Amino acid sequence: MHAELWPGYILHSRQLGEDKLILQLLLPELGRLSAVVRKRQGKQRLALQPFQLFSLQLTGRNELKTVKSIDEAAPAFMFSGKVLYSGMYLNELVCRLWPDNLAAEQLFALYQHSLQQLSQVQQGSAELEPCLREFEFALLTELGQPIDWQQDALGNAVNSNSCYQWQSEQGFVPAERGYRGAQLLQIGLGQWHNAEAKRCAKQLSRQLLAPLLGTKPLASRALFASG
Repeated sequence: MHAELWPGYILHSRQLGEDKLILQLLLPELGRLSAVVRKRQGKQRLALQPFQLFSLQLTGRNELKTVKSIDEAAPAFMFSGKVLYSGMYLNELVCRLWPDNLAAEQLFALYQHSLQQLSQVQQGSAELEPCLREFEFALLTELGQPIDWQQDALGNAVNSNSCYQWQSEQGFVPAERGYRGAQLLQIGLGQWHNAEAKRCAKQLSRQLLAPLLGTKPLASRALFASG
C-alpha cells in the first residue's frame, strides 16, 4: 500500500499486547479495514478515540495494515448519554455489516453527516430517532437493499389508507395488516413529526437489519437498555 495520507475514523479498538492496538477504521476509498497502531508515549501521546477525524498513513499489503502515522484532522465530537450510545451503535452497524476493504465513499459521507446530526441532538436542536433511522435506511441502500417508499412490489403507488407487509427482495406488498401506507410515505419524505411514523420506521428498520446482523446481539443496544 502506498504511504499516502487518508482521512479516517476509528470505529473500534482493542488491545494487542502492552503497547499496541488493533483499530477498525473507516476510510472513504479503502472502506472498513483493520490496522495495528503503536501507542504513543510521553508528549506524543494521542487520544485514539471514536467520533474524530484523523489523517492516517498506512502500510502493508496484507488485510491487517500498520498505521505508520496518525494525526488529528478535526476536533472530536463529544457525546454523552443516549447520544454516545447512538454513536457507538452506528459504529457497530458499520463494523458488523460493511464488507472488509470495500470502497465506501458514500458511506463515509453518510457517517460524517450522521455525526453532525448527533452533535445537533446533543445540543438539543434535533431529534435522535430520525437521525438513527435515516442512517439505517441509507446504510441498507448502500448495501444494495434500497427501499421504495412510493411504490409497492406490484408497481402501484403506495396508498396512504392501505396496509403493507415487507417482503425481502420484493418490497412492500399490500396486506390486511402491517405498516400503514400513510406512515411509509411520511418516512420516505423525511416527515418525522408523526409519532406513528417514527414507531413504524423503528419496527421496519429492525426487520430489515435482523437477517444481516444474525443472532449475535448488538452490544450498543444493551447500553440503551441499561441506561
